[in-house]
Amino acid sequence: MRCALLISAFLLLAACQPAAPKAPPRDPLAPYRAALADLPPEIPARAEAAPDRFEALVRAVSAAVAEDPFLLRRVDKEKALPADYEPGDLALLADYPFALSRRDLRLRKPAAEAARELDAAAKADGVTLVFSSAYRSYGYQAEVYARNVRRDGQAAADRVSARPGHSQHQLGTVVDLGSIDNTFAESKAGLWMAANAGRFGFSLSYPKGAEEITGYDWESWHFRYVGKDAAALQAEFFGLQHWLLVFLERLFP
Repeated sequence: MRCALLISAFLLLAACQPAAPKAPPRDPLAPYRAALADLPPEIPARAEAAPDRFEALVRAVSAAVAEDPFLLRRVDKEKALPADYEPGDLALLADYPFALSRRDLRLRKPAAEAARELDAAAKADGVTLVFSSAYRSYGYQAEVYARNVRRDGQAAADRVSARPGHSQHQLGTVVDLGSIDNTFAESKAGLWMAANAGRFGFSLSYPKGAEEITGYDWESWHFRYVGKDAAALQAEFFGLQHWLLVFLERLFP
């Protein structure tokens, strides 16, 4: 009886004790809020609407960046590559079953292998992709830019051609397709790429209507390999490749 009374008293005392404070819920976006700051408001809004999905994709992309820092490096009018940068894993596209405009085109091995998968899927849908340009060295880009300046003047050249060191082509992960003009957009290949490129890790660098953001005219033919996780992150949250690259640059300065 005495034991029963003691147990009852203990339980009553325990019941009267204030409950331990609950830990605040985990915020999946906490590590990324600073990098999301000042981006267009729809981007953090999308992240807030699906924080777990956002975190999972960012973690996957972060692992890819840790393994290959140049895969998602920002290269644009503000950010340049060293003049002597050349990828060490360039593969000759003539060794792949691609339709080529030139036999000397090269891409980095991961981009070339992804392009093989992309090309096979296009062929299965009755679409032929013609690879027209790929890796360009600093020196080659200097020639391209100088030619455009001579032909169109510097202001016009800067809208359609990157200065040497500022071209995504130097990364070895960019391919230009088809006619290298915007008739490509309405071609069978262009429509297929617009609908399917992201599934294979390719992203349109310079979309229509984004010149004030990207610095370049619309280039419906210019696709950069970013990897499947990064392409999904862009499509679901960032919209433009540019904003994705700015965000990642903030995460990995």
